[in-house]
Amino acid sequence: MQFELVNVEKVYQASEETKVYGARNVNLKIAESDFMALVGPSGSGKTTILNLIAGLILPTLGTLRHGTSDITALSLEERTKHRLDYMGFIFQDYQLLPILTAAENVEFPLQLKGFSQGEIKDRVTWALAQVGLETMGHRFPKQLSGGQQQRVSIARAIAGKPQLILADEPTANLDSKTAQEIIELFKKLNQDYKLTFVFSTHDQRLIDQVKTVHYVKDGQISETRTHHA
Repeated sequence: MQFELVNVEKVYQASEETKVYGARNVNLKIAESDFMALVGPSGSGKTTILNLIAGLILPTLGTLRHGTSDITALSLEERTKHRLDYMGFIFQDYQLLPILTAAENVEFPLQLKGFSQGEIKDRVTWALAQVGLETMGHRFPKQLSGGQQQRVSIARAIAGKPQLILADEPTANLDSKTAQEIIELFKKLNQDYKLTFVFSTHDQRLIDQVKTVHYVKDGQISETRTHHA
């Protein structure tokens, strides 16, 4: 099912006289198994666009669609459930819960989704194996390297087998070798399981590997380039 932003604007009112545009006239289609990046410097609007796709913020004008559903028409509670049901998230700073083990961090959103205990166990085992951490589920985040913590974050995002994974600067805190390994992992998940990824990034190594690059400037998609990863 396709995700789509249609003529989307997001205006932040800095004062009565000043309007700041986080997004302007954004039209974006995200098809199944897409592997795309939103690219631009800090303040360009790429994170705002990512947050709009997620329904974390609503547009001032325009429509967010998922298949035939109009996300802009949903209540806050409905949008939260929609994110949980259809999306996975990967963050620059991992956002793991320090009091939970790696396996428990992966398990947490599955519990919120209401899976049975048996299915949760199977999905956690599968997800940790995909990221190469099948023997480290018992470790706490502080016992893991940055790269391993990001792998747990990826396992958490994919365990529910969502229709869309949104990753905000997922390689920014990693050293060069680890970042390259994580990029290869993203590619493998996209190719093997047709998982759909949208990245917000300025990491050229990741930009070089995606299928579509949307360059964002002043809240607008200024240019789109497509190539085969």
